[in-house]
Amino acid sequence: MKKILLAVAVLLLVTAACAPKKHSITQSQARLIESQFGVVTTPIIGELDEISPNKITDSMEFYIGGFNDARTEIVPNLDDFKRFTIANYCKKNGYDIIINPLFQITTNDDGDQLKVIVTGFPAKYKSFRQAKEEDKWMVIYFMYGDNFLTDDRIKQILNNK
Repeated sequence: MKKILLAVAVLLLVTAACAPKKHSITQSQARLIESQFGVVTTPIIGELDEISPNKITDSMEFYIGGFNDARTEIVPNLDDFKRFTIANYCKKNGYDIIINPLFQITTNDDGDQLKVIVTGFPAKYKSFRQAKEEDKWMVIYFMYGDNFLTDDRIKQILNNK
């Protein structure tokens, strides 16, 4: 009897170790994803040329069955999947950026495929230029968001040219 129980326990362990990894991830996001620079540079202002009047929806699927723990290996890197989805759409369709991208991220029933859906308005840049003195409000707005309208320190910076 003990041998049968031991054989069943070993069989269960071997079966569990060989089972495919299943993950379940769902995320929605409405944020602008910007590239990050490793050096401090004069801010660059990008002027948009062509903004599509049509909202696009595109998606990509990624195999995630080889990961052991979605919480620690996949979720912290979801921004990379989003960036790749945007870059793939822009490359295929001749655009530079997607304005106000919205994301929907899900996994399939088996938990081995991650699907990233992006919607937004594709656009092309016309030109780039270094920020000038009159553009400093943009830099402050980028750093502080809407808080710059009520923050007295920021108002002081803007008034002291």
